Amino acid sequence: MKLITFLLFLSVGLLNCTVPKTEISSPDEKNKINFELNEKGQLFYEVFHENNEIIKRSALGFELKTKSLKEGFEFISSEINSENTSWKTVWGERETVVNHYNQLTLQLKQKGSGILVNVQARVFNDGVAFRYAFPEQSELKDFIIMDELTEFNLAGDYKAWWNFADYDNYEKVYYNSPISQIGDSIKFARRIGKEERANMCNTPLTIEVNDNLVISIHEADLTDYAGMDLLNTLEGTKLKAHLTPWLNGDLVRATAPMNTPWRTIQIGKNAGDLVESGLIMNLNPPCEFENTDWIETYTYIGIWWEMHTARTAWAEKKQFGIALSPDRPHGATTENAKYHIDFAAKNGIKDVLIEGWDKGWDNMEPDWKGYGIFDWSTSTDDFDIEEVCRYGAEKGVRMMMYHETISDIDHYEPRMDTLYQMCKDLGIKTVKVGYTGGVNWDTKNQKYREHHHGQYMVRHYKKMVQTAAKYQLQIINHEPIKYTGEQRTYPNLMSREGARGQEYNAWSEGNSPEHGVVLPFARNLGGPNDYTVGIFEPMLPQRDWANFEIRVRGTVCQQLAFFLTMYSPVPMAADLPKFYEARPEVFQFVKDVATNWSESKVLNAKIGDYFTIARQERGTDNWFLGSITDENARILSIDLDFLAKGKQYEAIIYADGKDADWKTNPYPVEIIKKKVTSKDKLDIVLAAGGGQAIQFKKIGK
Repeated sequence: MKLITFLLFLSVGLLNCTVPKTEISSPDEKNKINFELNEKGQLFYEVFHENNEIIKRSALGFELKTKSLKEGFEFISSEINSENTSWKTVWGERETVVNHYNQLTLQLKQKGSGILVNVQARVFNDGVAFRYAFPEQSELKDFIIMDELTEFNLAGDYKAWWNFADYDNYEKVYYNSPISQIGDSIKFARRIGKEERANMCNTPLTIEVNDNLVISIHEADLTDYAGMDLLNTLEGTKLKAHLTPWLNGDLVRATAPMNTPWRTIQIGKNAGDLVESGLIMNLNPPCEFENTDWIETYTYIGIWWEMHTARTAWAEKKQFGIALSPDRPHGATTENAKYHIDFAAKNGIKDVLIEGWDKGWDNMEPDWKGYGIFDWSTSTDDFDIEEVCRYGAEKGVRMMMYHETISDIDHYEPRMDTLYQMCKDLGIKTVKVGYTGGVNWDTKNQKYREHHHGQYMVRHYKKMVQTAAKYQLQIINHEPIKYTGEQRTYPNLMSREGARGQEYNAWSEGNSPEHGVVLPFARNLGGPNDYTVGIFEPMLPQRDWANFEIRVRGTVCQQLAFFLTMYSPVPMAADLPKFYEARPEVFQFVKDVATNWSESKVLNAKIGDYFTIARQERGTDNWFLGSITDENARILSIDLDFLAKGKQYEAIIYADGKDADWKTNPYPVEIIKKKVTSKDKLDIVLAAGGGQAIQFKKIGK
């Protein structure tokens, strides 16, 4: 009897040794992901933080065009790995990024079909990520994904910060609501004409679980797949992956072996932890370039804001079929370009963006549509590109190229090599590429042929950045696919728009003061934002058709602070030079502020309310600080313990002046200079819709 008992115990023990491990925790053991198969062989996962469930049992799987990969799976094996390394950024919010995680790889096999699917999970101290991998196999070669079944079943009806999804545009107003109300088009305004979709939101989706826990759902390493939105299933707090389709309904066209993008859940004690997280970039491959010495960061100006504010026009003779009037002439003239170059040279600015320099704008349809109307190489009659670039080189200033593709990929993609060689020959460093309008617009049938956020365009955006790198060109991308950390792999991808930016203040009801304290904890978690900051004249020209006031809804000091809080390695000082020349003492901050950082520390943060961040200039001991608030005035107390210990600094403080208020008096700026050390505290006094910017210059060695 004892022998039988011993053998039974031994056999169970041996059996347990062969059962694959299905859970993995972070190095600090605070975050955990667990997988299980139900009785039908469908895979589910759960996510825990400090033993508290934050993602309840959530389904995984796919529907292919020819096969369901939902059920019938069994575990074949599992493998556990760990990594604790660090890597250097070419540019960024920090010089060194720690990549420390534990990894679980599950191999599954579907009974009957024999199809193999791997699920790989990485658990970091700042979050959890997983992806699917289809290994090379005889059972599955070319295939089409018709549905990704990934769910995010939240453990409570937490407060979420979200905006409506559509398949072509991220330029949306943010709302906050319980998860169960995401995408509710009755409670929240939805622009149906812009294809905003009911019950769907974009990612990153940021969620306040409680006062001590904030998470954000997003994706990483999106390079040959469809962009993921989140569908409110209307089943409690369950969200589901929703992929942007090809026009024929396919979601993803793939060939094994292939990996999907990572599905990411960043986890922090507060919103500031999400900003400091390196999880999204860590999930992308290392830099593809052996030499990155040609990549640089800087502030630029441009012929741009004057067009959005209707002072000049992009077109040479007629805009959207309407002849230009004398009070709104063509903006991109040789004369105007030289004026901007002179201003840039005088103030140490390296680049001048020039939009509307090329022929084609006169033929554009309303809503920025067209097909075959640009060649992106022929100047307008009143603009001499070779003379402008020669004049700029003489002054030490480059032209920043602008290619408005109007999403005419059929014509733009085949010309990229020729166009980028032209840019290199002209001494251009950076190309801003825009993608307004519908993709490959069918003028005859008045419809587009693909979506901006689908696999077709994801492939194009990647090819565009790769092609630019061949000619050592940097890219700023407007109307893009969202950032998912690929700036690590392609550091010539300097910045993207992909948000409701400053331009909306020029011709719409504008961005609320709250908008600026939402973006850093939502859209900007993916990567840098070309928000076009630094407007010194908030009161803008009015339009005859507008029944609202056109203006910037923030103080001048808030615009200064945006250089720190709205991160980009190539920020645009977007206002007209004459407004900077009128306030040289305030413009000094724009000239001084760094664009590349050794370290960034969030000092306080509350999504939708306030945000303060300090950044150390790369290669120096100097720091800069930016602080912003929503429509409420407030005082924020901060410690200066981020400064070098035992050293003295001169703090040059640009603060909202007396009676400053975004609504009634956005102009006052008070400049204060004082000596400080790491032992000091500062009270940051912010006006309603206000901000504060500080430069900390180390005194002595």
